Amino acid sequence: MRRSKLFHASSFRLALLYACLFTASVPVLFAVTYWFATDYAVQDEQNEIGVEFASIQDEAQSSDDKRLAAIIDNHLRLRKDVRAAYLLQDPSGHRITGNIDAMAPIIGPTILQRVLDGDMRQIRAEGYRLQNGDYLLVGQDTATLRQMRALIVRAFGVGLVFTLLLAVLGSAIVSTTVLSRVEAVSRTALAIVGGDLSQRVPVRGTDDEFDDLAASMNTMLDRIEDLMRSMRQVSNDIAHDLRTPLTRLRQRLEHAHRRAHTVEELHEALGHSIAQVDSILETFGALLRIAQIEAGGRASGRTAIDVSKLLSAIVDDFAPAAEDHGQSLVAEIDRDLRVSGDPELLTQMVVNLVDNAIRHSPSGARISVQAKSAGDSLELAVSDTGPGIPAQEWENVLRPFYRLEASRTTEGSGLGLSLVAAIAKRHHAKLSLGDNAPGLRVAVLFPQTA
Repeated sequence: MRRSKLFHASSFRLALLYACLFTASVPVLFAVTYWFATDYAVQDEQNEIGVEFASIQDEAQSSDDKRLAAIIDNHLRLRKDVRAAYLLQDPSGHRITGNIDAMAPIIGPTILQRVLDGDMRQIRAEGYRLQNGDYLLVGQDTATLRQMRALIVRAFGVGLVFTLLLAVLGSAIVSTTVLSRVEAVSRTALAIVGGDLSQRVPVRGTDDEFDDLAASMNTMLDRIEDLMRSMRQVSNDIAHDLRTPLTRLRQRLEHAHRRAHTVEELHEALGHSIAQVDSILETFGALLRIAQIEAGGRASGRTAIDVSKLLSAIVDDFAPAAEDHGQSLVAEIDRDLRVSGDPELLTQMVVNLVDNAIRHSPSGARISVQAKSAGDSLELAVSDTGPGIPAQEWENVLRPFYRLEASRTTEGSGLGLSLVAAIAKRHHAKLSLGDNAPGLRVAVLFPQTA
């Protein structure tokens, strides 16, 4: 199966195509090399023939022309290793000396087929007409050129075979490497489809594009696992925390159905039931808002927000409610503070914090809304002098539906701080809970906008 996948893999086909294109360049390289090498060898042979003729002429001019035959015989002995060919014949066509038979004179360069040293050979030669009318042919066997050509052909033939083998082998290696990385991603995906959300794509540390892809996918899988864990937690919390109000609602309606004898009693039962339904709908609305924020929805776009004005307006709106509870709501806000974010979500976050502080603080408590610059960041905080939250519970209260025992008798669904945490995360802000000594201090640290 692995071999079948290898030969059907796109990476193998692409690598093989590249290898074929590379192999196709070998004949082109062969043709160019063959042509240049042959041309060089032919020119070298012609130059050697010209040099040999010039040497014979020089020797003949420095002595009697009658010694030309002896000079040629001497050159024939000296150049026997290259199978030199010479022919000197008179104007009537009779051979005077040389190692090839008499022939019709050919002036200039030529290629001949003549018997040389007892064998028929190809000879590259050049014919000259001398001043006394004699005909001189100087040449040499082209065996060296033919051997060089044959050697080039053999070398490129062997090279082509090895190139093809290496091309196929290289394609298989490249495809196997790519296929193994792709199969690792596929195995991880199948494991996740099977329900194991803890699986991750292995990173080899090669810092290549596959590692970049694996890192990106692992980040995505981490996010998916967080969302699934959150969804399971919310589902469990819904099943646990909404069962009681729904059961209470059913019992109230059943009681009204069976025991209400007057219209007033029925209206009273229906009023309590409607209030209970409104509370349940409010809980579902808060859950929906948290889900939309965590999923990246419910955003009107990030804009530069004047935090100073936004907080001042919220403090003004909630001041009467705090007075009704016998509490004081104060603002400690620096001027001209700005952050980039969603105005609606940031308003919802601050409203939840202030509402929680008012709801869970006793009469006489002091509630403070603060905002100030903190280096390159902006710190927004809501603190109170109420009963506070134990340090070991700070992380727990950020979970949906989690409520302290002391607060179970008060109104609320336990989703206020969860919504605050979701909005802070959406704005890449850092949420922290602290001891206000006494009371609770909730701080959100935002990247500040200039």
